[in-house]
This record gives sequence, structure tokens and C-alpha cells, in this order.
Amino acid sequence: MGGWELNAIANFSSGTPFTVYDSANVSLQGSAPEISGFYSSRPDLIADPNAGPHSPDLWTPRSAFRRLNPATEAGRFGNSGRNAVRGPGLSNLNVSALKNFNFSETIRVQFRAECFNAPNHANFAIPDNDIASPNFGRALQAAPPRLFQFGLKFIY
Repeated sequence: MGGWELNAIANFSSGTPFTVYDSANVSLQGSAPEISGFYSSRPDLIADPNAGPHSPDLWTPRSAFRRLNPATEAGRFGNSGRNAVRGPGLSNLNVSALKNFNFSETIRVQFRAECFNAPNHANFAIPDNDIASPNFGRALQAAPPRLFQFGLKFIY
């Protein structure tokens, strides 16, 4: 193809599991483990948090959980398990094209054109997992959009 090289890297993965917690600290245990900063308080699971349609505005419904009452249920742990909810999956395609220009036996210049996230697919981060937050269940961050990069590389 006229000395051009084409490369592609595709990455497809299922969503990352995550834990729903309650920052109200109903269990009175503090954060656990202390390094993570996440409270060990969890709500009760009353429905399938992975069912139904998913969108960035509502990835997991609040109605799948019941918050514990800090006044009447202090010191109690909810029954929601660790990593009970599956976050958004990832699909990514990076492509590049390069061409070498030889100037001598040992000296060449390489032109590179690279495209990251070529289909410009939105890859969302895990949703807000603090049930006390007004943004609970919403994916508030995403990976970068399509990016192009061009470069020259001097090889000797």
C-alpha cells in the first residue's frame, strides 16, 4: 500500500462492578478500610439493581435499595452485597497510519497519524454510588471523545 502501515487496537469489556454505600454511616463503623474512604454502611437491597434500561442519567435506580434510618436502625448493616451493581461497559477502537521516509541506510523519518476512540463512542465511568447523594445512579464522567494526534519521528 505504498509503504503505509495501518494498525488498530480494539478493546471491549463488560462493566466494572461497584458497591453502593450510604455516607450517612448508619452502621457507625467509619470508613472501611480506612484507606479507601468508603463507608461500610450499605443500604438494603430490595430489587435487582442491574435490571431495566440503562442511561447515563439513570444507570441504577434508587428504588432497588432501601436506606437504613440512622435514628431507628443505628449500628445495623444493610444486606446489599459488595460489588452488587455492574457499571457501564467499555468499547474502544484506536487506529493509526504511519509511513517511513528513508534518507539513508540508517536515517529515516516516520510520519504518524493516530486516532483514539475512532468511533467517538461515549464510555461512561461508574455512576455515583453514594445513595445519600442527589446524583445517585447517574454517570457523571466519561472517557475522552475522539482524539487525533499527528507526529514525526526521527529514527537513526
